Amino acid sequence: MAEKAKKPLGSPIRDLCQDELLNKSFKQAEDSAFEEIVDDNVTEVAALANRLLGWPGDVDDVVQDVFLKAYLGLKKFRGECSLRTWLFSITINECRKCRYRQMLRAKHFLKAGNRSSPAWTGGADDIPVRRDTFERVRKAVMALPARYREPVVLRYLHELPAEKISTILGISRNALDVRLSRARKRLKERLGDLMEE
Repeated sequence: MAEKAKKPLGSPIRDLCQDELLNKSFKQAEDSAFEEIVDDNVTEVAALANRLLGWPGDVDDVVQDVFLKAYLGLKKFRGECSLRTWLFSITINECRKCRYRQMLRAKHFLKAGNRSSPAWTGGADDIPVRRDTFERVRKAVMALPARYREPVVLRYLHELPAEKISTILGISRNALDVRLSRARKRLKERLGDLMEE
């Protein structure tokens, strides 16, 4: 049996044959196949969740929920897209649910008069100027509405092609282009001094 070559982390190209083999093995009740699916994708799923949520405290819970949903739904997975694309779709939905729960908690605390917002502890560089730039960009992206933040994260941080992003978000290519254009405009308004034409 030929040894499988590992793809570099973050590569938009997935080995579709490998996905099909893992899916087929899992459907035949080989739990080790699902473990391999998790091992191959957990880093990228966690990175996507972290970038969408902006609060690392929720990422572990979301990642667990993503793989639980994948485990329960993989036998129904039809293979119309790659496993990675499917997992990213689940991740987007779980992040939306998490943000909704955060909003409900925030409303509850505001009603109670407790105005507290946890500080984000990022892994920015130790150089103060770079840290400041990183933090400004992170805050600008997090300030975008979810409909703009999600395409920006998938396109510019995960470097996915437009077709995959359209599939993940369930929108047309034209809608994606409009959202990316509007997101860039908003980011330029907030980060004009950092964005040179």
